[in-house]
Amino acid sequence: MRKQLVTDLQHLVKATGAIEISEPEGTLTLSDRRLFNHLLAHAYKGLARGITKHLCRASAIRAFAAEARRGAEDRDNRRIKESISKLQRVLVQFNYLNSDQHRIWLSSPLLSTCELNETTGELEYEFTGKLAALLIEPALYSYISLKIIYQFESKYGLILYEILKRYADRDAAEPYWAVKTLELRDLLGCRDKLKDWANFRLRALNPALDEINSLASFSVEMDEVRQGRGKGGGQVVGVVFRVTKKPAENAARAAVELDKPKVQRRGERKIADQEKALRWLAMSDIGTRSRWERRAADLGITLPPAATAVENLSLWVPAIAEQICKDERI
Repeated sequence: MRKQLVTDLQHLVKATGAIEISEPEGTLTLSDRRLFNHLLAHAYKGLARGITKHLCRASAIRAFAAEARRGAEDRDNRRIKESISKLQRVLVQFNYLNSDQHRIWLSSPLLSTCELNETTGELEYEFTGKLAALLIEPALYSYISLKIIYQFESKYGLILYEILKRYADRDAAEPYWAVKTLELRDLLGCRDKLKDWANFRLRALNPALDEINSLASFSVEMDEVRQGRGKGGGQVVGVVFRVTKKPAENAARAAVELDKPKVQRRGERKIADQEKALRWLAMSDIGTRSRWERRAADLGITLPPAATAVENLSLWVPAIAEQICKDERI
């Protein structure tokens, strides 16, 4: 008997092993990870009953994604096919304990055989046997909103959210996650990308934390762990993410953010960046304003006479406000 098609997905119960997927090369995109979560959410009850083949409609995936993002639905299955192909090719590694408490390393593709009926739109898919057992590991899991998964615009933000949600769900006074930088890079797919720590933090970690703090029901702060001597107190060898459940009022604001279309959130962030950049530069010394004036000129922005004068900043700073906020961490 064929498995009944299910379309009303809201949450995903995700085992620890499935959350902490180490994919160092960073081949998987945000869309690929969203699709994997969607397929896992759809298959979860079947996996728990030992069902190996799972069935859903590609149109249901597209419709759910469009509604969650408040955007337009894809007209065809091209992107779904591309993501499936990558999920089948990319090998990911899991570390776990077996029943004898032996530490096991497993390497596996995320998806096994998949078949898409082009006429009916039915997608049949499988997970490999070893992987399927880990995907429903009952001891450690996290309860994740599938809607939130589709809100993230950064894959780094999505990866960190999934990991930290597990700590936010714990009944602990001050939950935290301590991780070595090398392990963090592998989890985010940045083993050979953004090699300079400052650049890694600026381009990957800071935007990810901003998204989590905006969308999630918890907030997070990050502390660096340094070792040795040198600029800033030595080399960053690890980080500690400190998780705090948001007060009811702040959690309500996060829920409101989720209900906004992405275009609206982007517009509001753009306005906020402009205000922050203008305020920051207005309070900065002339040397800092001159440095950003030169950056703006190099980017081809038309500058007014006496561009560094406080009263003239509003004529050119908005054009590079996002860059200012990122580089100056404001």
